[in-house]
Amino acid sequence: MADSNDTQARVQGQVARPGRAPTSVRQKIFDALGWLAFALLVPPALSMLGLPKLQELVSGELGAWGSPFALVMYFYALLFLRVIFGTDQRYFPVVLGYLVSFLCFSNSLDIGAMAWFREALHKVPALSYDAISFAFGVIAVFLGNALSRARKAGAVVDLIVLVLVPAAGVFLSGLYLPPLLGM
Repeated sequence: MADSNDTQARVQGQVARPGRAPTSVRQKIFDALGWLAFALLVPPALSMLGLPKLQELVSGELGAWGSPFALVMYFYALLFLRVIFGTDQRYFPVVLGYLVSFLCFSNSLDIGAMAWFREALHKVPALSYDAISFAFGVIAVFLGNALSRARKAGAVVDLIVLVLVPAAGVFLSGLYLPPLLGM
């Protein structure tokens, strides 16, 4: 009798985990799709690091559809599918993370409508390093996705982690990393 109670308790523990939302196959698929979206950022990232071959190949094969801007837009489209159909608990940190990352990507990539923003930020020497801004754009997306599962975190925590940390990170990295890395 004790064995059947233990088995029943284990089965119940697997079905209803305290503190975690149940996940369906659909949610797992879209979560995986969201993580695969990060592969679309590899060609522009490598290009900024001085390895443009992959970006040239993608742009050569797809034309304008393979430009760094287009790859970033595909990245966001896949991530929005993940948000809608995946396991996110809160949407504010995700949207805020995407907004901050878009501003970082706008500083690092040639996005036509955001050229004024890039030109203004590139006047500040610490903000003129494309690879650093791009890296913090990716970090902002990761942080937004992580905070989306933190049910108890509030808007103040979201703002501090998703706005102040990347902004300070871009600025301080732009001040201190280039001399260390020989940029």
